[in-house]
Amino acid sequence: MITDEQTREIALFFLFSLLDQRVALQAAHKAIAQVKALPTDEGVISKSDIARILKRGFETHRKLLPRNQPIEISETALSMPEGTDFATWQKFHVAASDHEITAVVLAKILGYDEEVLADGFQVSVGTMKYRISKGMRQLGSVVK
Repeated sequence: MITDEQTREIALFFLFSLLDQRVALQAAHKAIAQVKALPTDEGVISKSDIARILKRGFETHRKLLPRNQPIEISETALSMPEGTDFATWQKFHVAASDHEITAVVLAKILGYDEEVLADGFQVSVGTMKYRISKGMRQLGSVVK
């Protein structure tokens, strides 16, 4: 069974990784349906399985968006602190690869462990650490 927190994580992942509210909602609905269809052990869905579904969903829906497009997120889509600006995040999208964007969103915003992400993305832990650190360096460079 999927929890409200997992549903929220899925929606946040797609909003931050795709930066298009319409496409993010489509992707989230599909991912939630796929997570609900997963076989579970005692009702628990592993984060690795969720990461795998999110990666596939991102790859599918990313193709629907032109690179470096203007942000299409309404202010009501997320309950963000006052003064939150997506301009920095949009600059990060320009500088980073899709691998780095997904790694940073899952690891630093949603708090997934590197080992879980490596398993879900079917890469080594070292590769995942590299993607996260490179993404964080690029994010830091656009903040300056």
